[in-house]
Amino acid sequence: MSAGPEGATGTTTGARTLSRLLRDLAAERGDAEALVYPAFTHGDEELRLTFAQLDARVDDIARGLIAIGIEAGEHVAVWGNNVPDWVPMEFALARIGAVLVTVNTALQKDEVAFVLKQSKSVAVVHTTSTGTNESSKTLDELLVEADPSVAAIRNRVWMAGLPDEEPPFGVAPDGGHAALGGIENVIDRGKSVTPEQLAERENATQPDDVVNIQYTSGTTGFPKGVMLSHANIVVNSATLGRQMGLNADDRVAMIVPLFHCFGCVVAVLGTYSVGATLCCIPGFEPSAALRLIEEEHCTIVHGVPTMFTAMLAHEDMDKRKITTLRAGLAAGAPCPVPLMKEIVERLGCPGIAVTYGLTEASPGVAGSVPDAPLETRCQTIGKPLDGVEVMIAEPGAVQAVPDGEEGELLCRGPNVMVGYHDDPESTAAAITSDGWLRTGDLCMRDEDGNLRISGRLKDIIIRGGENIAPAAVESVLREHPDIVGAAVVGVADEFLGEKVAAGLILKKGATLDPPAYEELLEGRVAKFKVPEIWQTFEAFPLTGSGKVQKYKLREMFDA
Repeated sequence: MSAGPEGATGTTTGARTLSRLLRDLAAERGDAEALVYPAFTHGDEELRLTFAQLDARVDDIARGLIAIGIEAGEHVAVWGNNVPDWVPMEFALARIGAVLVTVNTALQKDEVAFVLKQSKSVAVVHTTSTGTNESSKTLDELLVEADPSVAAIRNRVWMAGLPDEEPPFGVAPDGGHAALGGIENVIDRGKSVTPEQLAERENATQPDDVVNIQYTSGTTGFPKGVMLSHANIVVNSATLGRQMGLNADDRVAMIVPLFHCFGCVVAVLGTYSVGATLCCIPGFEPSAALRLIEEEHCTIVHGVPTMFTAMLAHEDMDKRKITTLRAGLAAGAPCPVPLMKEIVERLGCPGIAVTYGLTEASPGVAGSVPDAPLETRCQTIGKPLDGVEVMIAEPGAVQAVPDGEEGELLCRGPNVMVGYHDDPESTAAAITSDGWLRTGDLCMRDEDGNLRISGRLKDIIIRGGENIAPAAVESVLREHPDIVGAAVVGVADEFLGEKVAAGLILKKGATLDPPAYEELLEGRVAKFKVPEIWQTFEAFPLTGSGKVQKYKLREMFDA
């Protein structure tokens, strides 16, 4: 195990860098299991790394990244499934002072191009495919076409999903985009980098440096790069871990995607905040998730409500002997009371709790504790997390309303983001001069101090835990020659939380043609963003300034 840096410090009291967190774990719990991929998830070849082994793997990758020219402060996009090197890559980028740009695995070519361009990524690390996407092929196309979005990219690195996979690059484009093959090739190059060179980069990294950019829809409906510091995510994940009562003997079932804050922050860093074990599958599939929990004796499971619903409905549910679960988090979307009760009773997870957050808050703002009454866990989002201030304010103002009255939920504390990447105007709109983050959600505080979300100010659809910006879908739909106007809203759905519904105003004589609109959207937006409900209107309800009144349109769909 390589020697760690001399006590990195920053301006955030008590915070550590990601690298210092792992160094400390390697020193204190070196022989304990850190990262597990059972054989059934990894081509019949199990992977089990101790904290000392994980730290050494991170060193190897970090030296390789330095060797291929990744500088401190530069941005590296990671677009891949939950493969074994995803977590080491997260820490390796942090160790050399680089910034991890997480890319949603469901994004299509145009959306990926936007993220790569807006983030100014200089390299992309990826798997062969991401869900239903052929990510390698998409990157081949972008690089060969010399798309302006990838002009800054100097290198691309491939992460294997299975032990016997080969680098899939079908094209080696000219113009400086070096296809470096697999991570092992990068590690081999890193042998020329000395431990002293790595230590120099590591020691220069501070807790308040930006370490992660995550793209979220934001308050205006367009993708924004949320900049999070080491201190933001290390402190917030540890706070959530304490809230749940995590300890070093816990084994956490990692079934959520790593590209989400829920994955790479809450699950990974929350687990490692206490030196517990992370047990993984490459991507969510209900049968695999149930098997993981049973075979690895997992004690904690995090997921969005749709994941829990899928597991409970799967034919393997009653075949698996799941007896070790004690707690977990249901987040990303509201969790209905019947589902919470099923998680407790059928999945055998008595301490399932809820947490509320947003990417701009690193992500946790409030949550319930595992031993709170079930009604409290079902009907509220609990109380503010330790160290996080909350204000229920007059919408658009920074003036508190009395308890029991509805207002916009604001938060302030070490969890508030650094800002939006290259977007000072949106940053100023989201964070007040005295540090309050506007969440855009309507909330009220009850007599017990618990918070209840009552609605949203911002025009965002949350479908199965995924945030969807209607504007992105609407702009594509308006390209269809028969569509005069398009307005997209979320309508209530028992399983997904919300479904995507599109209201259309058509040219005179045109008829509704959903397959044609879906074909137009294909490859332009992720599949989960494609409307499932289509309806024509003579006119939309409008404000005095001519903007669509989405809440009225939503009521029309619900009716």
